[in-house]
Amino acid sequence: MKFKPPPKRPKVDAAPSGSSSSCLAALSPLEKRDVVMTIINKSTALDTQTSSVNMRIQQARNSAVAQAKQDGCTANFRVFDSPFGNYLVPVIPTREELGQ
Repeated sequence: MKFKPPPKRPKVDAAPSGSSSSCLAALSPLEKRDVVMTIINKSTALDTQTSSVNMRIQQARNSAVAQAKQDGCTANFRVFDSPFGNYLVPVIPTREELGQ
């Protein structure tokens, strides 16, 4: 008995058939410019948000390292960055590393 996958369902909010270039061809030059500027502005806003998130992660990382040093942490540690927080984890050396 072979497994038969369920039939594919059509997307509810699918765009009408035809390429996006044919949709743009029906627009006036001013409308085309507005569409292009909207796309550019959205991508620029996304880049700005990403860079501000990266800056906050970097600042939080530097703060965590400074706090660990202030607390007297003399051991090796590693910082793991994520959008949910920064984690300062001690690194336990192996016997091989200790022997060097």
